[in-house]
Amino acid sequence: MSTGFFGDITKVQYEGPESENQLAFKHYNPDEIVMGKPLKEHLRFAIAYWHSLAWEGGDPFGGRTFDRPWYDGGIDKAKLKADVGFELFTLLGAPYYCFHDVDISSRRQ
Repeated sequence: MSTGFFGDITKVQYEGPESENQLAFKHYNPDEIVMGKPLKEHLRFAIAYWHSLAWEGGDPFGGRTFDRPWYDGGIDKAKLKADVGFELFTLLGAPYYCFHDVDISSRRQ
């Protein structure tokens, strides 16, 4: 499912160090065999949900520096943030994600 948040960006692929594509892996080839197993088994990348989607980019001399559509609150915005997050994980080919504190807990207000 595409949210449209990333426009026409497709999944980031390994293209090698000669690639001029700014959205390509130049040195990380997940399928390269190193010491008998694929590099993706040695380097098991995860994306932190909070740091990538919830952090407001706080400036020590002011407020938030990022303006994202889900900062206004509400359940629909929270669902958008989750959809965009999983779309990001897929585009980057990150097989793991992690959370920070209470990112996904359900609380009653």
